[in-house]
Amino acid sequence: MKLTTLGMIMGLIISISWVIWGFFPMLGILLTTIILGGIGYFLDAKGYSLNKLAIKMLDKIAN
Repeated sequence: MKLTTLGMIMGLIISISWVIWGFFPMLGILLTTIILGGIGYFLDAKGYSLNKLAIKMLDKIAN
């Protein structure tokens, strides 16, 4: 899964939890989705991948 998609999904999950508090948090939904999607797009453009990050973390834990 690309990090852009992951960022967008995270933004939507966080934002949907705000829906119960009214209309103005809906503006936060859009802002959060755009920000996290942008972060995911930037990381994807830089060449980061979840597989590489997971392998690095597991190597650090193993050593």
